[in-house]
Amino acid sequence: MTDYGVEAPIAVIGGGLAGLSAALELVDAGRNVALFERRPFVGGKAYSFEDPKHEVILDNGQHITMRCCTEFQAFLERIGCADIVRYQDNLEVAVIDPDSRGHHVSVISSKQPSVLSRLGLQLLPAPLHMFPSMVTYEHLTLAEKTRLAFAFEPIRRMSELERLALDRLSFETWLLNHHQTERVIERFWDLIVLPTCNDHCSDVSATQAIQVFQEGFSRDTGAADIGLFTRGLGQVAHAALDRLRERGARVELNGNASAIVMHGGDAAAVRYGRGQQADVSAVVIALPPQAAFNLVPAAWRRREPFWRLSQHEVSPIINVHMQWDRRVMRRDFVAVLDPDAQFIFHRSQIHGWQTPPHWISVSLSGAHNLVDLPQQVIVERVERAVRRALRRTAGANLLATRVVKEAEATFRPTPGMNAHRVPARTSIRNLVLAGAWTATGWPATMESAVRSGRAAARALLERPVQSR
Repeated sequence: MTDYGVEAPIAVIGGGLAGLSAALELVDAGRNVALFERRPFVGGKAYSFEDPKHEVILDNGQHITMRCCTEFQAFLERIGCADIVRYQDNLEVAVIDPDSRGHHVSVISSKQPSVLSRLGLQLLPAPLHMFPSMVTYEHLTLAEKTRLAFAFEPIRRMSELERLALDRLSFETWLLNHHQTERVIERFWDLIVLPTCNDHCSDVSATQAIQVFQEGFSRDTGAADIGLFTRGLGQVAHAALDRLRERGARVELNGNASAIVMHGGDAAAVRYGRGQQADVSAVVIALPPQAAFNLVPAAWRRREPFWRLSQHEVSPIINVHMQWDRRVMRRDFVAVLDPDAQFIFHRSQIHGWQTPPHWISVSLSGAHNLVDLPQQVIVERVERAVRRALRRTAGANLLATRVVKEAEATFRPTPGMNAHRVPARTSIRNLVLAGAWTATGWPATMESAVRSGRAAARALLERPVQSR
């Protein structure tokens, strides 16, 4: 049995953002913490790795944040990494339609039109601040753009209770009921829902999708400004780990937790590694829902809320990193109306000298139709899509590629799934849950993960911790 001293630690199982957030909240409150992570590194679904073949450090996936993600920003400030994010001055997303003729790039922006500035008028309030760019959005007809108001206005006025009541309805169905067409959904609504909820409007609960638009576009004019990471995500994980160790936390890397030992209805110990066991005063399970379900003691799995963990579905994300022999894009990133491109990021430009020249990253959310294909087939499809989208690729040679599949990247917010997003507290007095999939109200984002970790920590801090 491991000796942690007089006070048994609170065990945090899982070193992703949810686990790191919970652990930091606990150590900063003066608690004894032991973090168990099955891999030799922390970061969960947001990590960096070195590709020695091409001498480059890449992220497993291209992540972004937004100004409305306030808890995640506070997390970065806590670990001394606030400067890793560079925010846009105003939301600006260039959208490319490879099939259009003539001018095929249109920009969605929250920037105040120059004519209003010259007249000395204030920025239009949310969500009206998006209206000027919607007028000039060239990938919809005038009639289609007019239809957007029939959905935006109800979203703006909708109360939380009204939104929560829509969970069993798909967002696509809700949009069709509010005068949107399949083409408008594909060319506008999916453009935002797919990367934020990791699935299409047809497979996302109306409750979850509407939350995205309310939080990002209806409350504050700067809420949707996009933040890009100017360094690898591994630096966030390393900074959090350093902070934990400085505060005296015990970190067990390669410490796969295999069982929770119960005593008198409480979690009393954690088995991990190669048959090791540690007494604990409480447990935070910060794992994906199925892994968390499997770790719950068998006698408790059919009880509330644990059985709900087994009801979750997952949605994949694929990232294809590419190095070209020349510069193939001018902007930091672009959105593409093509299922085999979606979002393209100029990684070398965003990272500067830290990434070798001419690397781009293609992020494919909700990639159900690609995840089981061989990597070479994925590369061929994505390369074709990139060449169609980026005119500068004409005559350019593709030098290197790296495909990263995250088959279980996020939980899938399908209609009705909100009922299975459980709060931190459980029926076991000293065991709590954390993860982007828990009942944070947010989609499966870094913001949701950090919020869940803090909620789990607070649930324990509000109860007395027993020493063993």
